[in-house]
Amino acid sequence: MDNELLIFILGQTFGIFALICTVVSMQLKKKRHLMVLQTASEAFIVAQYFVKGAITGSLLSIVSFVRDAILTKYEKRRAPLWFLIVLYIIMTVLTIISWAGPLSALPYVGSLIYAWSLWYGKTKWIRLGNAVGNTPYLFYTILTGNYALFIMTLLEVISSIVGFFRLEIAKKKKRSSTVTKKTRRR
Repeated sequence: MDNELLIFILGQTFGIFALICTVVSMQLKKKRHLMVLQTASEAFIVAQYFVKGAITGSLLSIVSFVRDAILTKYEKRRAPLWFLIVLYIIMTVLTIISWAGPLSALPYVGSLIYAWSLWYGKTKWIRLGNAVGNTPYLFYTILTGNYALFIMTLLEVISSIVGFFRLEIAKKKKRSSTVTKKTRRR
């Protein structure tokens, strides 16, 4: 097997595993389980970029991997505010270093939104942050001609929205109907 084909196959395999982890994570109820799969997804993304020789993408993904791994430890409480500030500073510095024009602002803004939702820690906000934070990435992938990544990101946004409605909105409706039934019985 030729080296380029092997790199292509490995890269695509890591990308598929990352997508599966992310899509499944948005359907999980418990924050810890969601965060473990998000962390695994970032590990696969790091491997994908590394195999393909995309060092900058790999470095940015390592930051996301470390962020997710650390935030997984904060299951019952929110991480300290200084952690979010440090993340924002690191993301800002990496964006400035890799700036390629106004288009670079799209993934930067998306990353800020998603980092905040992860830091905030409620699964409802993580799902919404994933959907909203990935929306600029949708435009970025189309404008940069990365159509495969567009499809993967679109699936991630859809999974986040479905998970939000299935696990958050349905839960709220179920609670309100239970309260209404209890009130009627009295």
